[in-house]
Amino acid sequence: MANLNVVVASQADALSSAESSDLPPVDRVEGLGVDDFVARYRLPRRPVVLTDALKQWPANGRYTPEFFARAHADLEIRCAGKTYRLAEALSLQDQATEGHPGPYPCTIKDARSFVRDIMPRLPWALPNRHTHPLVPELIFNSISHIDIFFGGAGNQFPFPHYDYLRMHGWVAQLYGNKEMTLYEPGQEHLMYVDPQRPWRSVMEYADQPDYERYPLFRQVRSRKVLVRAGEALFIPCGTWHTARCLDPGISVLFDQLEASNWREFTGEVVAMRRRAGQPLKAAAIGAYLRVLGPLLGIAERFGANRRPDWGVPTHAGEGTMLHTAGAG
Repeated sequence: MANLNVVVASQADALSSAESSDLPPVDRVEGLGVDDFVARYRLPRRPVVLTDALKQWPANGRYTPEFFARAHADLEIRCAGKTYRLAEALSLQDQATEGHPGPYPCTIKDARSFVRDIMPRLPWALPNRHTHPLVPELIFNSISHIDIFFGGAGNQFPFPHYDYLRMHGWVAQLYGNKEMTLYEPGQEHLMYVDPQRPWRSVMEYADQPDYERYPLFRQVRSRKVLVRAGEALFIPCGTWHTARCLDPGISVLFDQLEASNWREFTGEVVAMRRRAGQPLKAAAIGAYLRVLGPLLGIAERFGANRRPDWGVPTHAGEGTMLHTAGAG
């Protein structure tokens, strides 16, 4: 812990200050060891910005809009259901303003060619269980474990949500600035939760809420945090949040499943099956996951689930654990 440096948000860092005045700002930490991270942030479910998190990634400082426009101009990219050439999408985002945002969300359909540039997996984001062979892959059919996002000024995920299946979320910012709004835990009764998709709110625009339709939302407590290039934000499982791009930016979003959120993950998987009208499958997979969790915990004491290569193939011909479903 000798190199630990906790940076308190300043007035100049206005976007990192608490939106609810009685909430402390999210810590910004440099030189944080993994054990300290687990004790101070992961287990207590506290968000944190790791300011030096990406220094080992080849992509850090290299992945810019200009790089992608030059080296991958013809790569197909999906933006809000429409296919663009990457160079075209980046040009539209570069011209975007707060009042006239460009297409979004824009994600690379197949990120395997870029995985080597975002290795090693961050040590604070280990262990991770979702690529373990005993964890049924079918659970993740609609989840993208690694997303490379491109955004421009004014682009946002405006509806409050938490990461699907109660996995921890990570936002690794490679270029530009992203503003995250994080909502305090235990406020679901104020969030107008969608009963069919209980990981998100029915509100479309939390930054400009319709208080006549959603009066309880006035009571919600939240704080904003700025994630800059080279930094990574840890979002604990079940943390409701929204995201907004302040300028042209490139982010890597990924999730984490480990011992401390395994129980919530299991509960979400079971509830998902029940909502789908599959009570027997829900019971069976719930029983399986409840037995599997402690076994994985024992294996992790001996180094299991700590692959720095993300546990995924890096070439299109190898098969994949990189799913290509929508954004998170």
